[in-house]
Amino acid sequence: MKKKMTMGIVTALLLGLVACGNTDTAAKGAGDAAGDHLARIKAAGKITIATEGVWAPFTYHDPDSDALVGFDVEVAQAIADKLGVEADFKEVAFDGGLTGVTTGSFDMMANGVDVTEERKGTYDFTAPYAYDHAVVVTLTSNTDITSFADLAGKKTANSAGSTYEAMGVANGATVSNVDTLGETMSLVLNGTVDATINANTSAQDYFKTTGETGLKVAAVDPEVTEYAIPLAKGSDNDSLRAAIDQAIAELRSEGKLSEISIKYFGADITKE
Repeated sequence: MKKKMTMGIVTALLLGLVACGNTDTAAKGAGDAAGDHLARIKAAGKITIATEGVWAPFTYHDPDSDALVGFDVEVAQAIADKLGVEADFKEVAFDGGLTGVTTGSFDMMANGVDVTEERKGTYDFTAPYAYDHAVVVTLTSNTDITSFADLAGKKTANSAGSTYEAMGVANGATVSNVDTLGETMSLVLNGTVDATINANTSAQDYFKTTGETGLKVAAVDPEVTEYAIPLAKGSDNDSLRAAIDQAIAELRSEGKLSEISIKYFGADITKE
């Protein structure tokens, strides 16, 4: 009886040590995840991605299947695949997507977000994955606007929180905020506004897909626009940013970025 009691005590002690070890390990893992966004994403098995879903050909719905498609959608999906997690897309307005990244509602945003000095103060950006130019679109008959400076005293329409909105304001325009590229073009066509500022790639795609001849590109910004993934600023995202940078580098070397670009733009915009 004494022997059995001794063995029972030893067994209990061993079980206690194992339990303590497991608790310590679990606590350490929880601590690691608490300070590492990538670890939390991998633990969840998915990465939440903010995107508009209304800005062709970057992010929009296929007119036949209504599936969410686009250049940014496929690039983000490819990045998620490289990270080994599911891509969980959340469709929101542009400014809502950026705000959601800073508050932690979304892990990242894929929506042709261009890198600016102002945004660098709020976000940590990954390496660029595409390049573009901002353009001014006006009525074909408009002869008053031939440069960005000519927007002074004019009216423009753009997405709230976008660089294009900021460019309009910086050049002295009165800016109306709308949700979609189609709306901005319609407002120019019906004379509600004088112009819209947008990505050259999007403007050219709009002209091509709609056959619209009443609009033209009146001015092109010579500065190159870099598109990258914005992440909430802080060391919590260091490993996530590094992993996305690696994914982008691999997708570029594999030719996948070029393939996706040519599919949606008919040209490779992934090389500066």
